[in-house]
Amino acid sequence: MISSKGSARKHLIALVGFGTVAQGLCKILLEKRDLLKREHQFEFEIVAVSTRSRGTMFHPAGLSLSYLNYLSQNNTPFIENVKDWDAVDMIRESNASVVIELSHTNLADAEPALTHCQTAFKTGKHIISGNKGPAALAYFEMKAMAKKRGCAFLNEATVLSGTPTFSFFHATLKGNQVSGMRGILNGTTNYMLSEMESGSSYDNALQQADKLGYLEADQSADIDGYDAQAKLAILASELFDLSIDLTDIKREGISAITQVHIEEARRESKRWKLVATLSVGGDKTIAQVVPEKLDLSDPLAQVNGTSNAITFSTDLLGDVTISGPGAGGVETGYAVLSDLLTLNAGAFS
Repeated sequence: MISSKGSARKHLIALVGFGTVAQGLCKILLEKRDLLKREHQFEFEIVAVSTRSRGTMFHPAGLSLSYLNYLSQNNTPFIENVKDWDAVDMIRESNASVVIELSHTNLADAEPALTHCQTAFKTGKHIISGNKGPAALAYFEMKAMAKKRGCAFLNEATVLSGTPTFSFFHATLKGNQVSGMRGILNGTTNYMLSEMESGSSYDNALQQADKLGYLEADQSADIDGYDAQAKLAILASELFDLSIDLTDIKREGISAITQVHIEEARRESKRWKLVATLSVGGDKTIAQVVPEKLDLSDPLAQVNGTSNAITFSTDLLGDVTISGPGAGGVETGYAVLSDLLTLNAGAFS
């Protein structure tokens, strides 16, 4: 890890979860290990991996990245360096300096990820999270615990996959007063609406999204807007220092949209999108996730398929839009890597 004073040493990484994002991260780290050391003075070892279905592996000197990439090609149980640990045991007992939390998102109470984060901080370990639960439900608690222990709580991967949203806001828009944002934060519903505009019925678009693996295990997270609602809460906390309860964010999904609505919008030179809005510039904060008919001139109307986008409203530049992939193992793995490099640079608070 690296201290806030800049004295560098090797990062020892523990992965909680070994799904698509963890596998994407391992692929990146294997391919770019030399470049990361040469260009960013970033050195690391993955010392532990814990999953519910395949068990836990641990080696204090590091696990083979080549072997981890081999394991990403099949679902067999772990057989090398196996420990009789669950994720909490691994966090507590391993020599990891940073825990990457990639377990299943739970937006009811954020468990078990919340306990994983708390355990990491209590043992002096940094947290990088791709799990929306802790950031959406307990962001300021996590930040306070991390600060007390001199640790980082970083979560770039929770919102726009690999599109660098937080760093763009904090660095590129520095000096602007940002009065709000509007965004397409859920790639699945954006894909479905794009398919419906191409002639598919809602049911067919839903089936195709499921076939392609775009849907969450609980479909309502996508189609009823819960995923975008959680992401908006994270953006409010991370970018605007606002604590907004999920229940205070108006939420409406896309299940009521039919081909009749799609054709009506087409005749009006408009397009349906599920839009997350946060307005902080007036006397009252507005936070909502609702379907909207957008003029085709709106940059968000041109974001199709599984892509995501955010338009920031600024005082110096006007509206500024960023767009990029909203899903994908390598793409989201890149967001985790960007947090690792932030940690490596000591650029966390």
